Amino acid sequence: MGKKKRLKLERAQQAALAQKAEKLPLSKGVIVFGILLIFTSLEHMLKLSAQKPLYFDAYKYMPEWFVEVRYAFSWFLRFAGLTAGIGLLARQEFARKLAFAIGAFTVLTVYWKHPVHAVQLHTQYLDKQIGYLLSMTGTGVTFTSVAPIAAVVLMINDIIFWGIFFFFFTRPLVKGQFKPSA
Repeated sequence: MGKKKRLKLERAQQAALAQKAEKLPLSKGVIVFGILLIFTSLEHMLKLSAQKPLYFDAYKYMPEWFVEVRYAFSWFLRFAGLTAGIGLLARQEFARKLAFAIGAFTVLTVYWKHPVHAVQLHTQYLDKQIGYLLSMTGTGVTFTSVAPIAAVVLMINDIIFWGIFFFFFTRPLVKGQFKPSA
C-alpha cells in the first residue's frame, strides 16, 4: 500500500472514530481519572498556597533560588493537571496528551518529586505536631523512623497511578472517545 493511500485510510479512520466518539458515552474510567486529576490538582493548589512556609522548610537543604523555581513549577503542574482533568471530561484529545506529558514527567522525575531528605524533614514536623499519637502505641515508631519507607511508597504510588493511566488511555476504545485535535 502506498504512502498516500495509507495516509488517506488513516484520516478516514480518524474521522470515523471522531463520529463514533460523539455517540459513545464517556467511560467510567475516563470520568474517574478526570475527577482524580481535578481533585488532586485543587488539593495541591490549596496546600501550596496555605503551606508555603512548610514547603520551603521541607526543601531548606536546597539553594533558595532552586526551591523558588521548584515551587513555581509545582504551581504550573497543578494548573496543567486541572486543565487536563477538565479536558478529559470534555473529551479533548489535547487533554489526553497533556495528561500523558504530566505523567511521563512525573515518572521520569519521581525521585526528585519525593526526595527522602524532604520527607524526613516533613516527618520531623509531624513528630512535633502529632507524634504523641504514635507514642501511645508503645512501639517506639515515629514518623521520622519510617520516612525512607514513606518516600518509597510515595514514589511507587506515582508510578502505579501513571502506569495505570498510560495503559488505560492507550486502549483503542478509550482513545476513540476523544475528539481528534484540529
